[in-house]
Amino acid sequence: MTRKNQLRRSGTRLQQQGALWLQQTRNAGGTFVTEAQDASVTFGQDMKAASAKLVRTAGRSAQGFQKALNKEARDWQAVVLQTRDGYMAAAEERRERVERQAVSAREALKPGAVETTVLQSAHGLLELAQSRVDARLEQGAEAAKPAAAKTASKPKAVKAGANKGQSPMRNYDQLTAKDLVTRVQKLSAPQATAVLDYERGRKKRATVIRAAEQRLAAAS
Repeated sequence: MTRKNQLRRSGTRLQQQGALWLQQTRNAGGTFVTEAQDASVTFGQDMKAASAKLVRTAGRSAQGFQKALNKEARDWQAVVLQTRDGYMAAAEERRERVERQAVSAREALKPGAVETTVLQSAHGLLELAQSRVDARLEQGAEAAKPAAAKTASKPKAVKAGANKGQSPMRNYDQLTAKDLVTRVQKLSAPQATAVLDYERGRKKRATVIRAAEQRLAAAS
């Protein structure tokens, strides 16, 4: 709740500062336009007065000069007006930008928007972590395949004394039932028989016994 209040107060301050800046900009623009217009009018009046004086003193030749001065005055006024329009357009654009930022801040401060943003960030992090875990698992599986294939392709032959209590393959007692089920599928019929007899007489694991029986049935 404290975080939301801070965000709301920050958005309110941003709106207030934007409104204050906009008001100051408008006031400055109005002052600039008023002063420019006053200066233009004063300049025009001065130019016209000077032109009239020259006309009175210089006669006919001053008429052309008066036209030139009048044209210069009109050009100056046009420059002032263009400058004013450009300044007001820039101020209006700045105002619209501030308003858009204020609207965006208000939208971002809504509880639903904040929750959505947090959930999206968390979802992205979870996906990244999952992809890294999957990559590690794939690397481990690829590294384990050659060793597993080599071990599975060379099952130790059944010794003649297997029925006398000896294990039917190397490290038999250290292997899990899952490992034995996989290896039994690659044994010959005599080897599967040895595994079946050994398992029935000792650990009696149902999955291993069933795998050995299936192997014998498939080999017969």
